[in-house]
Amino acid sequence: MEKGSLRWASSDGAFLFQVPYEETMFSLETSILLSSCLYAISIFLEKGDLSFGGERLSIIRLNFHPPIPEDGEESSDEENEEGYVIHSTYKSGFGFQSIFHTSEITNELSEFEKAFLESVVNHVLDTLDKAGFHVSDIPFLQDNVVINDVEQMLQEIDTKYKSLAASWALAADSNCEDNRYDFSNVYYHGKINVKDLFYDLAEHADESIDELLLSKEGKMTLFRIAKSLVGLSGLLYSDDNSEKISDEELNFAHSEIILETSQSKRLFRLDVRAYNIVEEQYCDITIMG
Repeated sequence: MEKGSLRWASSDGAFLFQVPYEETMFSLETSILLSSCLYAISIFLEKGDLSFGGERLSIIRLNFHPPIPEDGEESSDEENEEGYVIHSTYKSGFGFQSIFHTSEITNELSEFEKAFLESVVNHVLDTLDKAGFHVSDIPFLQDNVVINDVEQMLQEIDTKYKSLAASWALAADSNCEDNRYDFSNVYYHGKINVKDLFYDLAEHADESIDELLLSKEGKMTLFRIAKSLVGLSGLLYSDDNSEKISDEELNFAHSEIILETSQSKRLFRLDVRAYNIVEEQYCDITIMG
């Protein structure tokens, strides 16, 4: 894998194109699978089955930490030891996502990337609308006009990414300091066997804290999102030259979604950890604010 960012577009979760086109960070197959998985999570939130204080939630970013090898052994692939950060934006069925190595994204850059993806989505939708096209027309447009336009835009941005992010933060008076991402209060905690994630939580989950007073539907959505994150960890950290890692083979998986409420703009962290106990894999779900 090479350093740098990868961005890709999707229509209702179906992969459209990525920039750069070359398979640098991941294989094209992985980007396609990521598109559908991330779209599924966005649909969970869009339906509003999971809400905090009656407010709808949107994804700010997703963090994926490398799995801890069995028995604490060091991984032979140093590049697989680094985590990933994903940003995702959807509007009118069109989505744009990006993925960075953890070492290459800061809180300030993360805020900028989210705003940047929103501007890309708006630009593409506006361009298509003026020309009388739809998102599904993108792969068939003559000379790949939309794809080339987006690719050029991304190349121009990436050459001066950090300076643009700093200028944007000053102009927007964006609160990007670390305390915006300082989550110290636990509002929910539950544990469940991974194989039971899709069953009735009232019968299978062990919940120790629920200050958010989540409904049964909300808890089902919460645990389904957790299941999706466990699967994404297996996808991100599998070897493209070997079979994909299954949920049961992940010795330890740790991922987080940073969520923002629609009105109060409060940030919450949905923390998911999967681990093995006596050959059974469990999943801990924690919501912090």
